[in-house]
Amino acid sequence: MVAGTIPRTIRKQRLKMMKIISTYFFLLIIGLFCLCPISFAQNNNKAILIGISQYDKIGGLAFADEDVRMLHTMLTNYAGYNSADIVMLLNQEATKQRIMKAIKDIVRQSHKEPLDHVIFMFAGHGLPPNIKSNTSNAFLAPFDAQIIDDNGKSAFFKESGGLVNNETFINKAWLIKQLSDLQAKEIVLILDSCYSGAKNFGALFADNLGFNVELGEGSGGQRGVVIMQRKTTDDLSQTRIAFLASSNENQPSAEYSELKHGALSYCIFEYINTVRKNTDDSGKSEITVTGMYTNVTKLFDQVKVEGVSLSSRHQPVLFAIPSYDTISGMKFVSVNGNKKPVIKTGTIEISSDPENAEVSVDGVPTGQLSNCLLELTEGRHMISLFLPGTNYMHSVMVDIREGQHKRTKIVLRGSLLVESFSDNPSINLPQLKVFIDDMEVESSGQHMKKLIAGTHSLKVLVENVEKIRQIEIRPESPLLVRYKIIREDPKPPPNNNNDADLVSF
Repeated sequence: MVAGTIPRTIRKQRLKMMKIISTYFFLLIIGLFCLCPISFAQNNNKAILIGISQYDKIGGLAFADEDVRMLHTMLTNYAGYNSADIVMLLNQEATKQRIMKAIKDIVRQSHKEPLDHVIFMFAGHGLPPNIKSNTSNAFLAPFDAQIIDDNGKSAFFKESGGLVNNETFINKAWLIKQLSDLQAKEIVLILDSCYSGAKNFGALFADNLGFNVELGEGSGGQRGVVIMQRKTTDDLSQTRIAFLASSNENQPSAEYSELKHGALSYCIFEYINTVRKNTDDSGKSEITVTGMYTNVTKLFDQVKVEGVSLSSRHQPVLFAIPSYDTISGMKFVSVNGNKKPVIKTGTIEISSDPENAEVSVDGVPTGQLSNCLLELTEGRHMISLFLPGTNYMHSVMVDIREGQHKRTKIVLRGSLLVESFSDNPSINLPQLKVFIDDMEVESSGQHMKKLIAGTHSLKVLVENVEKIRQIEIRPESPLLVRYKIIREDPKPPPNNNNDADLVSF
């Protein structure tokens, strides 16, 4: 035998022993997994968030887009959502076509892989369930919705059966069909819009899932809870659905400069912040749907604007499918805590353009104006800047570290472009005179690039014909306002040789 070599029989024995040992460890690992199963899968949660303050044809809103943006920030920073799991459409992005596509896409995805938890939020204009004493199928207003068409006529028309509709709005029946087809264990709908708690929407929704609906009180005598009753004893739907509306079907909803939010959104954010403050930063708290609704209702009673409680103006409504008791433990959202056992702080210098915006931290006013220096506890905080002159609020998330000093500048300006057009190419377009808040701007190329964000009055004058509307300016959303010019041949009075055209727009 040559030195340094191993006999063939010994090598075979060693290889056999190594195989036996490897097999033993493999079986041992499999057994441990069977005894102690470990799940690496993340919850399959999705959200569609739609917020519209700028509208193309109808008056704008001050806080709807910011309400949706803030919920997005809370979901991604406090609740473990990835941005990829959220579709957010704001202002000009939120056309009817894009909203419908986003909803149909998530329905298709759910048929490939059923979802665990879905949040759908809409903040914007809504229509009452009846128009001129007729039932309406029009419901939520996208960016391009219109009540008056380009020719100044009503955009509503009657269908058979006396149903009044408006094809530029999101249709109740279509929305219900899509949501009923959504394959998910839990669905939370949040509608912060006028007349959002429409009984016929809830009833159609329940009926589409196989339920009757009747108005009643939930457990504990809860106000404004709509209870669903089964048509049969069969288990018709495994999905639990909570539909939270900012007002009943006969009430317009409101947004308030004092709150810097729509009423429902404000109360939701207040309760989420309260839960976080009372939960250790190393822990997590689950907010249930019924817990959220109970506390939102309390806040509607407690929060006063100009000495009057929110609930005296409108009241939130909860539709529970299949029943109030069934959804009592249903998750609204789970949030990370913000309560720290040891106080560690850092500083941040806040500046803005324009200056002197009112500064709030985590929904609490600081009493300071930008430009200012804030000392904050370590962790994530939401900094909100409010411009009272134009009724605009903008929020950003900051991450504070112990002993660290940060600086951030927030630009609160946006742009506006005013144009005229005509369907008749032979018409010479007249010059527009443009006034912002009753101050005339340059008439050549009406493109204003540094308007302060928020609410403004826009007046356009063409040959003594005047149009006035409210507009919403946003830093990240340039606004285009177009006016259609129509010239008509006049009918001159006797002995009048004036052959000038008449203009309207």
